[in-house]
Order: sequence, then C-alpha cells, then structure tokens
Amino acid sequence: MPPQSERLSDQVAAQLQRLIVERSISPGEKIPSERELCELLGVSRTVVREAVRSLAVKGLLEVRRGDGTTVRAPSTAMVSEIMTLMLRSGDRNVSFAHLQETRRLLEVEFAGLAAERHNADDLAAIERHLHNTEVYTADAERWAAADVAFHATIAIATHNPIYPTLLSSIADMLIEVRRTGATLSETAQKAYQHHSAIYTRIAARDRVGARRAMQEHLQESEETFQRARISQALRNA
Repeated sequence: MPPQSERLSDQVAAQLQRLIVERSISPGEKIPSERELCELLGVSRTVVREAVRSLAVKGLLEVRRGDGTTVRAPSTAMVSEIMTLMLRSGDRNVSFAHLQETRRLLEVEFAGLAAERHNADDLAAIERHLHNTEVYTADAERWAAADVAFHATIAIATHNPIYPTLLSSIADMLIEVRRTGATLSETAQKAYQHHSAIYTRIAARDRVGARRAMQEHLQESEETFQRARISQALRNA
C-alpha cells in the first residue's frame, strides 16, 4: 500500500534504512554525522534527527551521546526491516485489503495466545502502551506510534519470537493507516475503548474473549479507515 503523504523524515529514514539493509553501512560502523547527512541529503538537522530517532526505535541504530550513531548488529529487527523493504518494492502492490486480511489472520490469534501466555511484565507493558494511546489522543503522530506499540506488545506477550517480527514488518503501513484514521476526530477515543476491552480480556486470561475483542477492534478500525478516506476524497474534490 503506497504512502499517501510521506513525511520528509520518513523519506530520509527509508534511505538510511536501505543503506543499512543492503550493507552499505555494516553493523558496528558509524553513520555520517548530522552535519554530513544534512549536506548530503539537503535537509535540516531536525529532519535528520527525526529519521535517526525512528530507526533507533526500530533497533537498527544505536545513538551514543558524544560518540556518534552506529548500526546495530543483525537482529530480529533487521529481519523485519528486510521484509518491510520487500513489501515496499515497486513490483508489489500491497493494498489496504491485503493489510487487513493479514492483521485478521495474525492479530486475532496473537490476542488469544497473549491471554494464555502473558506474564506480569507483559501485562504491565501492554497496560503502559494502553495508557499512552489515551494520553496522546490529541497528537496524531504520537498516538499512531503508541497504537502500533500497543499491538506489538501483545505480539511479544505470545512468547513466540516470530510473531513480533512478522508484525514489525508491516509497522510502517500500520502507521500510515493510523495517520489516515486520525483525521477523524473520534478515532483515537474509539480505539482506546477497543484497546481497553482487549487488555481486560488478556488480563483475565480469557482467550476466547481476547480473540473476540480483537476481531471487533479490527472490524471497527477498517470501517474508520474507509470513512476517513472518503472524507479526504470529499475534501480534495
């Protein structure tokens, strides 16, 4: 699914990410300095910092104050990034329908398994990200990131290391969907209500209930995305 309005920092992050994945910059090596990146890419320091921060969150870079920024050693995050690049390649046309089909296949099961397998640390992490999705309802970018993180933490709580990698590989597309949905004023609050229901069922170790709550959430999020797209089309007409 091609980005609708990719930010400059996202474009810079994608360029750096491609260099890392293709091993133009190897694990352990430092990336060019902020000043060098600004000159090379023709962007501001703010854009470079945002791009570097996003790649650090993904685990591709390690930022050391006073010692530059280095590429991390290969990890599950790196595998996920390779999968992301494959999905983003020009010969693949990933639609919203493809994305939602994948989410229904994966995330409903994740919720059920998380309900069965979570430990106290997992539950605390899910609760923390649930809280963030409420706190950041007025900030579309931070809310979108918190929303994706909430779902990622559920995948981690399955204690199957493959699942978080699979979900992380579509994280960029999930962020885009959240950004689109966030153009409707009620989206964040509706999402929080569904997230609360999912958390409650996971905490209760109710596998059936957790799966049902996730199914309902994904159905609502799909409807929200479609409404947001129609709204955008009407505004642009």
